[in-house]
Amino acid sequence: MINWPKTLIHEIVRRRCIFFLGAGVAASSKNAAGHRPKEWKEFLTQASSLVTLQANKEIITELIAQNKLLLALQAIASDADPADYQNLLNENFNDATFEPSDLHQVIFDLDSRLVITTNFDKIYEKICLRASTEGFKVIPYYSTSFGDELRSDTRLIIKAHGSIDDLQKMIFTKSQYHAAKENHSAFYSILKGLLLTNTCIFIGCGLDDPDVLLLLEDVKITASANRPHYALLREGSHNHYAKHDLLSCYNIKALEYGPSHADLVTDLTALLAEVDAVRAIP
Repeated sequence: MINWPKTLIHEIVRRRCIFFLGAGVAASSKNAAGHRPKEWKEFLTQASSLVTLQANKEIITELIAQNKLLLALQAIASDADPADYQNLLNENFNDATFEPSDLHQVIFDLDSRLVITTNFDKIYEKICLRASTEGFKVIPYYSTSFGDELRSDTRLIIKAHGSIDDLQKMIFTKSQYHAAKENHSAFYSILKGLLLTNTCIFIGCGLDDPDVLLLLEDVKITASANRPHYALLREGSHNHYAKHDLLSCYNIKALEYGPSHADLVTDLTALLAEVDAVRAIP
């Protein structure tokens, strides 16, 4: 069970804490048939079937096994039929039958003003737009009004890799990462500023996004290590060397739940109780 740091609780209470949602949050959803969104390796394995040349397919399978996922996807996108590839993206990330999970609900109830996600789906948006009385705006990385919206009181869902709503602007492959950094440098400058001035909790993230890690490395050099960011990790998923690397290189402190994925919801529910108790004090 996570022993939540008091400083983190107060950061959430004051809405100075950003929630960063990864693929693990989307994977907690289900549809009526009990199916869940595919996790990365499962999706890539399915996508590799679009590659017809057997020799190339074998290389891609090896890349997936080596966890070189961005390169594997780049290869698939290059070799697959473009129409088939776009159909696959729609099938996996634009399925309206997936409903928000208990994990989505407790994240929503914690009520951060800023939520950043690398997910393309719209599952978290669904619960926000359906349940909130405050109003939310969804801001993709290429939005020209990002800076203005940050200065408003509006709650924001920041789509750091774009959305399934615009397939052409999804950051999905290695080349798309480089293009986004070149063409939308203002977004990354603002994102760095947010990480410098707020505490961030990574939930359901693999922590292998090259853009985010480079930004966190820069932030680590600039900021004090006395106020870390946090990553919620399943017990046993990272060895002590990996956790030390997160802290020493990126100022990310691991908070472990587990051993079951269901324990994450239990621990976040306990966090919500502590946050609500402080918010209730006049």
